[in-house]
Amino acid sequence: MTGETPERRRATRVDANLKLEVRLPGGDADAATATLQTINISSSGIYFRSDHFVAPMTRLAMDIEVAVPASEGRDDGTAMVPCEGLVVRITPEVETPDCAAYEVAVFFTNISPEGMANLERHIALLITDTD
Repeated sequence: MTGETPERRRATRVDANLKLEVRLPGGDADAATATLQTINISSSGIYFRSDHFVAPMTRLAMDIEVAVPASEGRDDGTAMVPCEGLVVRITPEVETPDCAAYEVAVFFTNISPEGMANLERHIALLITDTD
């Protein structure tokens, strides 16, 4: 055994520094909203830094701002991708008093077809920019 874990991701993951708004649970009136930056993204999930600990298995509501290429007579621009996801990993794994930033991995559980189309267009744009 080589000690290497085989890649389990099915979707292409790309580095992306995107504006991300995350609403933490706590009821509508009590929901905390944080504006963060992503580390990378795929059509199945997102990875970002947070100054707050978010426990694994926490459900999050998110809005991701993505650049989208021109299509059907529209100019290049931005689009919002509203979605929901489940925290599947956080590093460090426990809340740490002196931790400046946690790295949080979220698996998407709900994205509208339009949101998914915008996300996939953005990812394709990033892939072609690195070629």
